[in-house]
Amino acid sequence: MDKDVVLHEMTERFQELYSQALGALDRAPDGEWISASEHAFRDVFQQLLMESYEAALKSKMKQHPTADQAAFSPSRQCDRPSS
Repeated sequence: MDKDVVLHEMTERFQELYSQALGALDRAPDGEWISASEHAFRDVFQQLLMESYEAALKSKMKQHPTADQAAFSPSRQCDRPSS
């Protein structure tokens, strides 16, 4: 995994998303700062968590020689006959 590449990509994404959250706070009317912006901050950080984990996993998988063989859905049934 190229940590520097992932870190750079996600730093840019963090700045974009955080700017959105700050915009929500900036637009919030006086007396409603929390109620008008709290969800925007929560949503932004949930999005960032999901995207950053996905980016890190994808980067790791790209560099792993057998990642395509190891990737499977844990809920998928195998094709073995039952005994």
